[in-house]
Amino acid sequence: MKRFSVYNQIISCVFFSLLGLQVKLLLEKMNIETIVFYRSFIGLIIILVLSITIKKGIQIIKTSNIKIHILRSIFGTLAMYFGYRSLNYISLSEATSIGFTKVFFTSILAFFILKEKLNLFSLALVVVGFFGVYLIALPTQTSNLIGLYMSILSAICVAGGIISISFLAKIENTLTVMIYHSLFSSIVFLFFFKNQIEFNLAQNYLHMLLLTITALAGQFFNSESYKYGKTNRIVILSYSRIVFSTLLGFFFLNEKISFITLLGILVIVITTYFVKKD
Repeated sequence: MKRFSVYNQIISCVFFSLLGLQVKLLLEKMNIETIVFYRSFIGLIIILVLSITIKKGIQIIKTSNIKIHILRSIFGTLAMYFGYRSLNYISLSEATSIGFTKVFFTSILAFFILKEKLNLFSLALVVVGFFGVYLIALPTQTSNLIGLYMSILSAICVAGGIISISFLAKIENTLTVMIYHSLFSSIVFLFFFKNQIEFNLAQNYLHMLLLTITALAGQFFNSESYKYGKTNRIVILSYSRIVFSTLLGFFFLNEKISFITLLGILVIVITTYFVKKD
């Protein structure tokens, strides 16, 4: 089961990296409020149809942890909003790298809330992995503080979401976690941003559908990865997302990769390897 947790997390990182690329490209046509709302609303429809198809039906919406679902949705919605908006100001590789301050926040929250031990080896892996993040962010000398702060705020919210997912994934069906996240996220965004949301998707409905499918795939494998693995270990594996995002930025967005960036990627790969081995 531990092996599947590793592979599920890496697969989720591939999808989340593709999601970042899709959002970055779609921001040229749509505002962030519209993207986040339809990512949640279309996702809700897809999960409902999927639930009916696999004959889960009413079982999917049964839960005794509605407060945790609401909390997880709040964290997830804010993480999407700040994370996607940061892409208006900084590059895909920068946003992804800075966002990995979530590892510190997650490790601290897991220690205090989930009572997970934080031994010296795990702590060392966090520090080494974050040093790789630092090397990737260093060459860019990010001058746009708005994008930087938004990425950090997103990372804090992601950490809260990870703790919530880690709790829910062990006791509930993954589709249940996903459906409540999509439901509450749609409601929250419709309530607060209804005047900013563009309801005419005539030209971009296919883009939003593909983006939503990518997001759901990433969310599914991410949730599955926390079912059997320790939160502190799994979150370190998510460093591999930086590698995928950097490569996608290079090939599709013409973002440059310096020697120091490559060195940072190497550090992350090595860190991920030892986490997998441990």
